[in-house]
Amino acid sequence: MSFRAAVSLYPGVVPTTRKKTTTKKKMKKSANERPSSTVVTSSSSPATTRDAWEVSRPGNLKALELREDIPLTPLKSEKKDFVRVRVKRVGLNFADVFTVLGLYGATPKNETFIPGLEFSGVVLEEERGEGEDEREESLVGKRVMGVTRFGAFATVVDVPRHQVRVIPDAWSFSEGAAFIVQSLTVYYGLSALGRIRKDDVCLIHSASGGCGSQALKICEKVGAKAIAVIGDESKRGYLEEMHGASLPASAIIVRDRKNFEEQVRQAAQRAYNKSEVDIVLDATLGDFFQGGWNNLSKGRGVYVVYGAADMTPRSGVKWYNVFNWGKLIWKFLTRPKIDAMELPGENKTIAGFNLIWMFDKSELLLSLLAELEDLDLPPPRVGMEFSWTELPKALEAFQSGRTSGKIVIEL
Repeated sequence: MSFRAAVSLYPGVVPTTRKKTTTKKKMKKSANERPSSTVVTSSSSPATTRDAWEVSRPGNLKALELREDIPLTPLKSEKKDFVRVRVKRVGLNFADVFTVLGLYGATPKNETFIPGLEFSGVVLEEERGEGEDEREESLVGKRVMGVTRFGAFATVVDVPRHQVRVIPDAWSFSEGAAFIVQSLTVYYGLSALGRIRKDDVCLIHSASGGCGSQALKICEKVGAKAIAVIGDESKRGYLEEMHGASLPASAIIVRDRKNFEEQVRQAAQRAYNKSEVDIVLDATLGDFFQGGWNNLSKGRGVYVVYGAADMTPRSGVKWYNVFNWGKLIWKFLTRPKIDAMELPGENKTIAGFNLIWMFDKSELLLSLLAELEDLDLPPPRVGMEFSWTELPKALEAFQSGRTSGKIVIEL
Protein backbone atom coordinates (compact mmCIF):
# COMPACT_ATOMS: atom_id res chain seq x y z
CA MET A 1 0.00 0.00 0.00
CA SER A 2 1.33 3.46 -0.86
CA PHE A 3 1.77 6.21 1.67
CA ARG A 4 -0.90 8.43 0.18
CA ALA A 5 -3.46 5.67 0.32
CA ALA A 6 -3.05 5.24 4.05
CA VAL A 7 -2.12 8.50 5.78
CA SER A 8 -1.79 12.26 5.36
CA LEU A 9 1.51 14.05 5.93
CA TYR A 10 2.32 17.01 8.14
CA PRO A 11 5.61 18.93 8.39
CA GLY A 12 7.85 17.28 10.95
CA VAL A 13 10.89 19.38 11.31
CA VAL A 14 11.43 21.67 14.27
CA PRO A 15 14.40 21.64 16.67
CA THR A 16 13.96 19.82 19.95
CA THR A 17 15.92 19.07 23.08
CA ARG A 18 15.51 16.52 25.85
CA LYS A 19 12.14 16.72 27.35
CA LYS A 20 9.97 15.10 29.95
CA THR A 21 7.23 12.61 31.09
CA THR A 22 4.08 12.89 33.18
CA THR A 23 1.53 11.20 35.37
CA LYS A 24 -1.12 13.91 35.13
CA LYS A 25 -4.67 12.87 34.41
CA LYS A 26 -6.67 14.56 31.73
CA MET A 27 -8.24 17.74 33.10
CA LYS A 28 -11.96 18.39 32.89
CA LYS A 29 -13.12 21.64 31.34
CA SER A 30 -16.07 23.63 32.58
CA ALA A 31 -18.39 25.47 30.24
CA ASN A 32 -16.67 28.80 30.99
CA GLU A 33 -13.12 27.73 31.64
CA ARG A 34 -10.54 25.88 29.62
CA PRO A 35 -7.14 24.70 30.91
CA SER A 36 -4.06 26.08 29.18
CA SER A 37 -3.00 22.52 28.34
CA THR A 38 -3.96 18.91 28.89
CA VAL A 39 -1.74 15.86 29.21
CA VAL A 40 -3.15 12.60 27.84
CA THR A 41 -1.39 9.36 28.75
CA SER A 42 -1.72 5.77 27.64
CA SER A 43 -3.30 3.19 29.91
CA SER A 44 0.09 1.60 30.52
CA SER A 45 2.55 2.99 33.05
CA PRO A 46 4.27 6.16 31.79
CA ALA A 47 7.97 6.02 30.97
CA THR A 48 10.20 7.27 33.78
CA THR A 49 13.63 6.58 32.26
CA ARG A 50 15.22 6.12 28.87
CA ASP A 51 18.46 4.86 27.34
CA ALA A 52 20.37 6.91 24.78
CA TRP A 53 23.54 6.96 22.72
CA GLU A 54 25.42 10.18 23.52
CA VAL A 55 28.43 12.00 22.09
CA SER A 56 30.63 14.22 24.23
CA ARG A 57 33.66 14.57 21.97
CA PRO A 58 32.93 14.10 18.26
CA GLY A 59 35.69 12.82 15.99
CA ASN A 60 35.27 9.06 15.84
CA LEU A 61 32.39 6.62 15.75
CA LYS A 62 33.76 5.23 18.99
CA ALA A 63 32.76 8.54 20.58
CA LEU A 64 29.24 7.12 20.92
CA GLU A 65 28.51 6.07 24.50
CA LEU A 66 25.39 4.23 25.64
CA ARG A 67 23.82 5.68 28.78
CA GLU A 68 21.09 3.73 30.52
CA ASP A 69 18.24 4.65 32.87
CA ILE A 70 18.40 8.39 32.23
CA PRO A 71 15.58 9.93 34.32
CA LEU A 72 12.68 11.51 32.42
CA THR A 73 10.74 14.46 33.76
CA PRO A 74 7.08 15.29 33.04
CA LEU A 75 5.97 16.93 29.84
CA LYS A 76 5.83 20.61 30.72
CA SER A 77 2.53 22.37 30.31
CA GLU A 78 4.27 25.33 28.69
CA LYS A 79 5.53 23.03 25.93
CA LYS A 80 2.34 23.01 23.90
CA ASP A 81 1.38 20.13 21.65
CA PHE A 82 4.21 17.72 22.41
CA VAL A 83 4.10 13.94 22.21
CA ARG A 84 6.23 11.34 23.99
CA VAL A 85 7.11 8.34 21.83
CA ARG A 86 8.40 4.91 22.80
CA VAL A 87 10.91 4.34 19.99
CA LYS A 88 10.75 1.05 18.09
CA ARG A 89 13.09 1.83 15.19
CA VAL A 90 15.70 4.46 14.35
CA GLY A 91 16.47 5.31 10.74
CA LEU A 92 20.08 6.17 9.94
CA ASN A 93 21.12 8.98 7.62
CA PHE A 94 24.54 10.00 6.36
CA ALA A 95 24.19 13.17 8.42
CA ASP A 96 24.44 10.93 11.50
CA VAL A 97 27.93 9.83 10.43
CA PHE A 98 29.00 13.44 9.86
CA THR A 99 27.52 14.41 13.23
CA VAL A 100 29.44 11.83 15.24
CA LEU A 101 32.65 12.63 13.35
CA GLY A 102 32.19 16.34 14.15
CA LEU A 103 32.04 17.30 10.46
CA TYR A 104 28.42 18.49 10.45
CA GLY A 105 27.92 22.24 10.74
CA ALA A 106 24.66 21.87 12.64
CA THR A 107 26.20 19.67 15.36
CA PRO A 108 25.78 21.11 18.88
CA LYS A 109 29.02 22.71 20.03
CA ASN A 110 30.82 22.10 23.32
CA GLU A 111 28.08 19.97 24.87
CA THR A 112 27.07 16.37 25.22
CA PHE A 113 24.25 15.58 22.81
CA ILE A 114 22.17 12.72 21.43
CA PRO A 115 22.51 12.28 17.63
CA GLY A 116 19.77 10.97 15.35
CA LEU A 117 17.16 12.56 13.09
CA GLU A 118 14.52 9.92 12.39
CA PHE A 119 12.50 7.33 14.30
CA SER A 120 9.27 5.37 14.56
CA GLY A 121 7.40 4.09 17.59
CA VAL A 122 4.25 4.29 19.69
CA VAL A 123 2.92 7.45 21.34
CA LEU A 124 2.87 7.09 25.13
CA GLU A 125 1.62 10.56 26.04
CA GLU A 126 0.62 13.81 24.44
CA GLU A 127 0.30 17.35 25.72
CA ARG A 128 -2.61 19.21 24.15
CA GLY A 129 -2.18 22.96 24.07
CA GLU A 130 -4.78 25.68 24.39
CA GLY A 131 -6.52 26.48 21.14
CA GLU A 132 -5.83 23.10 19.59
CA ASP A 133 -8.68 21.67 17.55
CA GLU A 134 -10.57 19.41 19.95
CA ARG A 135 -11.81 17.36 17.02
CA GLU A 136 -8.27 16.23 16.24
CA GLU A 137 -7.88 12.59 17.16
CA SER A 138 -5.58 11.66 20.02
CA LEU A 139 -2.28 10.10 19.00
CA VAL A 140 -1.84 8.14 22.24
CA GLY A 141 -1.35 4.47 21.40
CA LYS A 142 -0.84 5.21 17.69
CA ARG A 143 2.09 3.94 15.63
CA VAL A 144 3.94 6.99 14.34
CA MET A 145 7.02 7.96 12.36
CA GLY A 146 8.79 11.17 13.15
CA VAL A 147 11.82 13.43 12.84
CA THR A 148 13.76 15.61 15.22
CA ARG A 149 16.77 17.90 15.09
CA PHE A 150 19.01 15.43 16.93
CA GLY A 151 17.88 13.20 19.79
CA ALA A 152 16.53 10.15 17.92
CA PHE A 153 19.21 7.78 19.22
CA ALA A 154 17.09 7.14 22.33
CA THR A 155 14.49 4.68 23.56
CA VAL A 156 12.04 7.52 24.31
CA VAL A 157 11.78 10.88 22.52
CA ASP A 158 9.69 14.01 23.08
CA VAL A 159 8.83 16.01 19.96
CA PRO A 160 6.24 18.57 18.83
CA ARG A 161 3.06 16.86 17.68
CA HIS A 162 3.40 18.09 14.11
CA GLN A 163 6.76 16.33 13.79
CA VAL A 164 5.11 12.90 13.74
CA ARG A 165 2.71 11.16 11.37
CA VAL A 166 0.67 8.04 11.76
CA ILE A 167 2.33 5.07 10.03
CA PRO A 168 0.18 3.48 7.31
CA ASP A 169 -1.39 0.23 8.50
CA ALA A 170 0.37 -1.79 5.82
CA TRP A 171 3.81 -0.39 6.69
CA SER A 172 6.22 -1.79 9.29
CA PHE A 173 7.97 0.28 11.96
CA SER A 174 11.15 -0.11 9.90
CA GLU A 175 9.53 1.31 6.76
CA GLY A 176 8.13 4.17 8.81
CA ALA A 177 11.59 5.00 10.19
CA ALA A 178 12.98 4.96 6.65
CA PHE A 179 10.58 7.33 4.90
CA ILE A 180 10.47 10.96 5.97
CA VAL A 181 14.04 12.29 5.95
CA GLN A 182 15.26 10.69 2.74
CA SER A 183 12.03 11.29 0.83
CA LEU A 184 11.76 14.93 1.84
CA THR A 185 15.47 15.47 1.16
CA VAL A 186 15.49 14.22 -2.42
CA TYR A 187 12.10 15.70 -3.26
CA TYR A 188 13.21 19.14 -2.14
CA GLY A 189 16.39 18.79 -4.17
CA LEU A 190 14.67 17.57 -7.31
CA SER A 191 11.49 19.64 -7.15
CA ALA A 192 12.07 22.92 -5.32
CA LEU A 193 15.66 23.37 -6.50
CA GLY A 194 15.92 21.21 -9.61
CA ARG A 195 12.42 22.07 -10.92
CA ILE A 196 12.10 18.52 -12.23
CA ARG A 197 9.84 18.00 -15.25
CA LYS A 198 8.73 15.19 -17.50
CA ASP A 199 11.54 13.91 -19.79
CA ASP A 200 14.31 15.65 -17.81
CA VAL A 201 17.50 13.58 -17.60
CA CYS A 202 18.58 13.34 -13.95
CA LEU A 203 21.97 12.09 -12.78
CA ILE A 204 21.41 10.45 -9.38
CA HIS A 205 24.49 9.73 -7.26
CA SER A 206 24.49 6.90 -4.67
CA ALA A 207 21.43 5.55 -6.46
CA SER A 208 21.18 2.30 -4.48
CA GLY A 209 21.15 4.06 -1.10
CA GLY A 210 18.10 5.25 0.80
CA CYS A 211 17.98 8.75 -0.72
CA GLY A 212 19.07 7.59 -4.17
CA SER A 213 16.42 4.88 -4.33
CA GLN A 214 13.70 7.37 -3.38
CA ALA A 215 15.01 9.79 -5.99
CA LEU A 216 14.67 7.11 -8.67
CA LYS A 217 11.06 6.50 -7.61
CA ILE A 218 10.32 10.23 -7.85
CA CYS A 219 11.86 10.42 -11.33
CA GLU A 220 9.67 7.51 -12.40
CA LYS A 221 6.53 9.12 -10.98
CA VAL A 222 7.04 12.46 -12.76
CA GLY A 223 8.19 10.88 -16.02
CA ALA A 224 11.82 12.00 -15.79
CA LYS A 225 14.69 9.84 -17.06
CA ALA A 226 17.32 8.77 -14.54
CA ILE A 227 20.99 7.90 -14.80
CA ALA A 228 21.91 5.92 -11.68
CA VAL A 229 25.43 6.13 -10.25
CA ILE A 230 26.64 3.33 -7.95
CA GLY A 231 29.94 2.61 -6.25
CA ASP A 232 30.45 -1.02 -7.24
CA GLU A 233 29.06 -3.70 -9.54
CA SER A 234 27.40 -5.64 -6.70
CA LYS A 235 24.67 -2.99 -6.47
CA ARG A 236 23.58 -3.26 -10.09
CA GLY A 237 21.30 -6.24 -9.43
CA TYR A 238 19.34 -4.31 -6.82
CA LEU A 239 18.73 -1.42 -9.22
CA GLU A 240 17.65 -3.74 -12.02
CA GLU A 241 15.29 -5.58 -9.69
CA MET A 242 13.72 -2.49 -8.12
CA HIS A 243 13.78 -0.03 -11.02
CA GLY A 244 14.35 -2.11 -14.15
CA ALA A 245 11.02 -1.15 -15.71
CA SER A 246 12.01 2.53 -15.92
CA LEU A 247 15.82 2.34 -15.73
CA PRO A 248 17.66 0.97 -18.80
CA ALA A 249 20.74 -1.12 -18.07
CA SER A 250 22.81 1.40 -20.05
CA ALA A 251 21.69 4.13 -17.62
CA ILE A 252 23.48 2.48 -14.67
CA ILE A 253 27.03 3.73 -14.06
CA VAL A 254 29.57 1.97 -11.85
CA ARG A 255 31.58 5.12 -11.24
CA ASP A 256 35.24 5.38 -12.25
CA ARG A 257 37.24 8.27 -10.79
CA LYS A 258 39.41 8.65 -13.87
CA ASN A 259 36.68 8.33 -16.48
CA PHE A 260 33.48 9.56 -14.84
CA GLU A 261 32.82 12.45 -17.22
CA GLU A 262 32.90 10.12 -20.22
CA GLN A 263 30.74 7.58 -18.37
CA VAL A 264 28.01 10.19 -17.86
CA ARG A 265 28.17 11.32 -21.48
CA GLN A 266 27.89 7.79 -22.81
CA ALA A 267 25.03 6.87 -20.45
CA ALA A 268 22.97 9.88 -21.53
CA GLN A 269 23.58 9.09 -25.19
CA ARG A 270 23.02 5.33 -25.08
CA ALA A 271 20.08 5.26 -22.71
CA TYR A 272 18.15 8.34 -23.84
CA ASN A 273 19.84 9.67 -27.00
CA LYS A 274 20.75 12.86 -25.12
CA SER A 275 24.02 14.76 -25.11
CA GLU A 276 23.67 16.24 -21.60
CA VAL A 277 21.81 15.98 -18.31
CA ASP A 278 19.32 18.44 -16.87
CA ILE A 279 19.66 17.81 -13.12
CA VAL A 280 22.44 16.36 -10.99
CA LEU A 281 21.51 15.22 -7.46
CA ASP A 282 24.83 14.81 -5.69
CA ALA A 283 25.64 13.63 -2.18
CA THR A 284 29.15 12.51 -3.17
CA LEU A 285 31.17 15.45 -4.58
CA GLY A 286 34.96 14.98 -4.51
CA ASP A 287 36.37 13.47 -7.69
CA PHE A 288 32.91 12.97 -9.17
CA PHE A 289 31.75 16.59 -9.27
CA GLN A 290 33.45 17.73 -12.45
CA GLY A 291 32.11 14.87 -14.57
CA GLY A 292 28.53 15.82 -13.74
CA TRP A 293 29.08 19.57 -14.02
CA ASN A 294 30.73 19.34 -17.43
CA ASN A 295 27.79 17.30 -18.76
CA LEU A 296 25.15 19.66 -17.33
CA SER A 297 22.80 21.36 -19.78
CA LYS A 298 23.47 25.04 -20.42
CA GLY A 299 20.33 27.03 -19.79
CA ARG A 300 18.37 24.25 -18.09
CA GLY A 301 20.97 22.54 -15.96
CA VAL A 302 20.73 22.54 -12.16
CA TYR A 303 23.41 20.92 -10.01
CA VAL A 304 22.07 20.12 -6.51
CA VAL A 305 24.47 19.27 -3.67
CA TYR A 306 23.23 17.78 -0.41
CA GLY A 307 26.24 15.82 0.84
CA ALA A 308 29.93 15.07 0.36
CA ALA A 309 30.43 11.35 0.96
CA ASP A 310 33.65 11.21 -1.06
CA MET A 311 35.14 13.82 1.27
CA THR A 312 34.42 11.72 4.36
CA PRO A 313 37.26 9.75 5.97
CA ARG A 314 36.55 6.03 6.29
CA SER A 315 37.51 6.10 9.96
CA GLY A 316 37.88 8.73 12.65
CA VAL A 317 39.38 12.21 12.56
CA LYS A 318 40.90 12.31 16.02
CA TRP A 319 43.93 14.61 16.31
CA TYR A 320 46.37 11.71 16.54
CA ASN A 321 45.17 10.04 13.31
CA VAL A 322 47.74 11.77 11.12
CA PHE A 323 47.03 9.71 7.99
CA ASN A 324 43.31 10.43 7.98
CA TRP A 325 43.88 14.11 8.67
CA GLY A 326 46.33 14.22 5.77
CA LYS A 327 43.78 12.65 3.41
CA LEU A 328 41.06 15.00 4.62
CA ILE A 329 43.25 18.08 4.18
CA TRP A 330 44.31 16.97 0.70
CA LYS A 331 40.71 16.37 -0.37
CA PHE A 332 39.73 19.76 1.03
CA LEU A 333 42.51 21.60 -0.78
CA THR A 334 41.77 19.84 -4.08
CA ARG A 335 37.98 19.98 -3.76
CA PRO A 336 36.00 21.17 -6.78
CA LYS A 337 35.49 24.92 -7.07
CA ILE A 338 33.13 27.04 -9.14
CA ASP A 339 33.94 30.61 -10.11
CA ALA A 340 30.75 32.65 -9.76
CA MET A 341 31.95 35.02 -12.48
CA GLU A 342 31.87 32.15 -14.96
CA LEU A 343 28.29 31.14 -14.19
CA PRO A 344 26.61 33.63 -16.56
CA GLY A 345 28.72 32.26 -19.40
CA GLU A 346 28.08 28.67 -18.36
CA ASN A 347 24.36 29.45 -17.99
CA LYS A 348 24.03 26.78 -15.29
CA THR A 349 22.69 26.75 -11.73
CA ILE A 350 24.35 25.23 -8.68
CA ALA A 351 22.48 24.90 -5.39
CA GLY A 352 23.17 23.28 -2.04
CA PHE A 353 21.04 22.61 0.99
CA ASN A 354 20.93 20.95 4.37
CA LEU A 355 17.45 19.91 5.46
CA ILE A 356 18.13 20.81 9.10
CA TRP A 357 18.52 24.50 8.28
CA MET A 358 15.07 24.45 6.68
CA PHE A 359 13.25 23.16 9.74
CA ASP A 360 11.62 26.53 10.43
CA LYS A 361 10.29 26.94 6.86
CA SER A 362 7.02 25.28 7.82
CA GLU A 363 4.86 26.67 4.99
CA LEU A 364 7.32 25.54 2.34
CA LEU A 365 7.65 22.11 3.94
CA LEU A 366 3.86 21.75 4.14
CA SER A 367 3.63 22.45 0.44
CA LEU A 368 6.43 20.03 -0.43
CA LEU A 369 4.99 17.29 1.74
CA ALA A 370 1.59 17.71 0.11
CA GLU A 371 3.23 17.36 -3.31
CA LEU A 372 5.20 14.37 -2.08
CA GLU A 373 2.00 12.73 -0.89
CA ASP A 374 0.41 13.29 -4.29
CA LEU A 375 3.19 11.21 -5.87
CA ASP A 376 1.73 8.17 -4.08
CA LEU A 377 5.13 6.61 -3.41
CA PRO A 378 5.41 3.00 -2.24
CA PRO A 379 7.05 2.21 1.11
CA PRO A 380 10.83 2.66 1.16
CA ARG A 381 13.22 -0.27 0.93
CA VAL A 382 14.99 -1.22 4.14
CA GLY A 383 18.37 -2.67 3.26
CA MET A 384 19.80 -3.69 6.64
CA GLU A 385 18.68 -3.83 10.26
CA PHE A 386 20.90 -3.77 13.34
CA SER A 387 20.09 -4.20 17.02
CA TRP A 388 20.12 -1.27 19.46
CA THR A 389 23.50 -2.24 20.91
CA GLU A 390 24.96 -2.53 17.40
CA LEU A 391 24.25 1.11 16.51
CA PRO A 392 27.94 2.11 16.22
CA LYS A 393 28.52 -0.92 14.00
CA ALA A 394 25.60 0.15 11.82
CA LEU A 395 27.15 3.60 11.36
CA GLU A 396 30.42 1.95 10.36
CA ALA A 397 28.56 -0.08 7.72
CA PHE A 398 26.90 3.11 6.47
CA GLN A 399 30.24 4.91 6.35
CA SER A 400 31.78 2.10 4.29
CA GLY A 401 29.56 2.91 1.31
CA ARG A 402 28.89 -0.78 0.70
CA THR A 403 25.23 -0.81 1.73
CA SER A 404 22.01 -0.57 -0.28
CA GLY A 405 18.66 0.75 0.92
CA LYS A 406 17.96 2.26 4.31
CA ILE A 407 19.77 1.14 7.45
CA VAL A 408 17.45 0.83 10.44
CA ILE A 409 18.12 0.20 14.14
CA GLU A 410 15.72 -2.17 15.91
CA LEU A 411 14.91 -1.55 19.58
